[in-house]
Formats: sequence, C-alpha cells, structure tokens
Amino acid sequence: MADYNLSPHPDSDLDPEQLTELHQKLVQELKRIRMGLGERMSEAISGDTFADEMDAAQRHTEQANLMRFADKERKLLAEIEHALKKVVTGEYGVCEGTGDPISVKRLQLRPWTRYSVAHKEQLERERRTMRA
Repeated sequence: MADYNLSPHPDSDLDPEQLTELHQKLVQELKRIRMGLGERMSEAISGDTFADEMDAAQRHTEQANLMRFADKERKLLAEIEHALKKVVTGEYGVCEGTGDPISVKRLQLRPWTRYSVAHKEQLERERRTMRA
C-alpha cells in the first residue's frame, strides 16, 4: 500500500506520526503473514509418499497442525487488511464497539485491534456468560 496523506481520526489519541508508524507496522505484518501463509499451505498440501503407516500418521498430524496455523494466519490477515482500510479512510484508532479512543499502547502492541481494552473485556465476559 502506498503512503497516503494519513490523518488520525479526530476522536483517537493518535498524532500523525504515530499513525504513520502504525500504518507501516501493519503493512510489514501483512507482507510477513502473506509470505508465511503461502509457505505453510504449500508445505501442508505437499504430497509425499510414506514408507510405512507411522510416517503417514505423523505427516497427517503435521499437515493438520499446519492447516490450523494457516487458518489462524488467514484470520489475522483479514484483521490487518481491515485495519489498513480504516487507516486510509480515517477511521483508525477508535473502538468499533463504543467509539472511544483505543489507547496508543494497545495499538502499538496489536495494531489490528478493533476494540478498546474495556470493550474487549466486556465482550469476553458476555461470551463466557453465553457459554454457561
């Protein structure tokens, strides 16, 4: 993605320099995950022939683990792409649940996050209550 004239959301706690830094971090993470995802998928679907049943069982377990990890990366990729769209449209840095600013520290740790800590904790409590 090209660098646009990025402007922070007026309700966010970000200054333009922080927004640019987070945008670059998101782009780097996007590239890293795309590369790794392709490698894992290739490795998981490679068709080796096995000498015995133990080798086949071990390979099947490895393939299942690689596919689970690739699925997690695919989901993270979607979150990063969503965050990048929000950066470009000027909607980045505010909680999607409350509209409150997401702390700069949280964004630096997880730049693709959609929610403030308080709202994420509330969602987790609600999810636990639904399971019980």
